[in-house]
Amino acid sequence: MRRLMLLSIVFASLVFGYQGDYKNEVTITGGGVKPEGNLDLKNELNFGLRYGTYLDSLSPFDMLEFGYERASSVKYKNSTFDTNINRYFINLVKEYELSKKTAIYSLIGVGYEDFTKEMFDNEDEGFFQYGVGIKHWIMDSFALKAEIRHAINFDSDNNLFYNLGFVIPFGKVTKNEPIKVEEEKIVEPEIKPIETKVDKKVEVKKPVKITPPKDSDRDGVIDDKDKCPNTPPNRVVDSNGCIKVITLRINFEYDKAEIPNSYNEKLQETVNFLRENPEYRVKLEGHTDSRGSFKYNQKLSEKRAKAVADALIGLGIGKERISYEGYGENLPVASNATKEGRALNRRVEAKFYRY
Repeated sequence: MRRLMLLSIVFASLVFGYQGDYKNEVTITGGGVKPEGNLDLKNELNFGLRYGTYLDSLSPFDMLEFGYERASSVKYKNSTFDTNINRYFINLVKEYELSKKTAIYSLIGVGYEDFTKEMFDNEDEGFFQYGVGIKHWIMDSFALKAEIRHAINFDSDNNLFYNLGFVIPFGKVTKNEPIKVEEEKIVEPEIKPIETKVDKKVEVKKPVKITPPKDSDRDGVIDDKDKCPNTPPNRVVDSNGCIKVITLRINFEYDKAEIPNSYNEKLQETVNFLRENPEYRVKLEGHTDSRGSFKYNQKLSEKRAKAVADALIGLGIGKERISYEGYGENLPVASNATKEGRALNRRVEAKFYRY
């Protein structure tokens, strides 16, 4: 059994190599089972394999899990007989993250157990189960978890399971690529000389019709100078006609939402702009790097955006002029494969709108 579990771990590690962000995970488990009630079975060892897939944010649960466990050569009490037990189950899992690396979870599920030798009222039947556990990421490529689970058969017999698991994530999630801004060349209009026609008697010049320069998106920058010709209405733009963005490149500490004092000048820059332009309001957009789960990073990005909002309010900007939203890890501006890129992605951006 030990060799089989070791080979399973090595195989899964090679096949399901971690890709940074994942939607699925495979867990190899091993542990014990304590029969409770009138089962006439001795304590047993079991091992198993589970496949879990994360659900979307609208579900009250975080994961749907499919599992299989086997207990071999389980002895019947006061008998020379033994049996193998195969258990198949489906769980709904709810995670409560304590940090980026550690989460506790609860589960509920149903299953079916199959005895190779049915004796002493131990028969193939279904069961209901519930349990709790803790999961801790050792590296980005695997985690360990410990779990206690209670299963109640449909005839009221029950078992207590205690398992350790080796978790391997896989299944890269498609996300938006880093934002790239390409500069467009400004082509100056060709100015042609005004032609005149001369009559034999009187030289007459045609009137020149002067066409005012166009500003198609009405952002105050003429089309010939506008590098962002399709700017949405009611946005503050720079001299190139692009949305003005004050990027607060706050290199938050890992798993933190506190603003370092070194960014006070950037915050003051935002405050000054709002004071000088009372007709504008600001939206703060929080972001994270890709480390940690999507759910955790979403909450962390919201905390970071709120921290900047609170700072602006503390510097005298009315809260009615401020809104904020977290985007988690979905909109990176740099690669999450490097330390420098992840630092750039841990940011808050300020965008301005007219009332």
